[in-house]
Amino acid sequence: MPIIDAHTHIFPDRVAQHAVESLHDVYGVEPVVLPTADNLLRHMDESGVDFSVVCPVATKPEQVRSINRWILQLPRDRLIPCGALHPACDDNEDEIRRLLDAGISGLKLQPFFQRYTLDALATQRLMEQIGDQFLVIMHGGDEIVPQDYVEPTPQRLAAFIDRHPYLRVSIAHLGGYKFWDDVEEYLVGRNVYFDLSYTFGKAPEDQVRRIIADHGYERIFFGSDFPWQAQSEALAGLSSLYLGADQETAILGGNFERAIAK
Repeated sequence: MPIIDAHTHIFPDRVAQHAVESLHDVYGVEPVVLPTADNLLRHMDESGVDFSVVCPVATKPEQVRSINRWILQLPRDRLIPCGALHPACDDNEDEIRRLLDAGISGLKLQPFFQRYTLDALATQRLMEQIGDQFLVIMHGGDEIVPQDYVEPTPQRLAAFIDRHPYLRVSIAHLGGYKFWDDVEEYLVGRNVYFDLSYTFGKAPEDQVRRIIADHGYERIFFGSDFPWQAQSEALAGLSSLYLGADQETAILGGNFERAIAK
């Protein structure tokens, strides 16, 4: 069974350095390596990862077309590109069709950087357009640097899921970065996936193990959040849970393969 990192970020070569500098202003962290496609592929070789899911974010509606144009040009022998959409984009239906025609099976949404709320009318309209056609990878919880206002809290994400039960959703960072108590209260057991990106070394290990057990290991994806965490570090974190071979194999790749096949 292949190892699939279900949550990574890269940028076009010409803007990667600028993107890292801009994100450093927000997060105050350094990437493990400059996040370009070639560097990710080399990092995968070093870490023993077979495939990586690329999660782009269109921070402005006018970026949607250009980001998707770049995404569709990425090599797909080892990279699994997701599409970018924005609720304020005026041609989302055309972009959805373009992505589907190109064989794209996932989308990445990030309310903090995209500046929208989960209950806004434009957001609800976009979710109706998306339907069950993609796996939606949704940021969950706080940012690396704590924010005064956090939109995708587990409680708000639970309400979002209730409003759009037809969506296929994977919530990043084990359901909500730094909100793992609320994840246990509001999200565990719901019909959503969690990925493990930027979780190991951040959340208490016993809580990570408990959330996986209570939510169901078959709804958990391995992820690193490259370039903000090394894939080798995330793999070591998963191994340290001692979940057993069947569970670990499913989390490392089998669960994601089944999710995008639907």
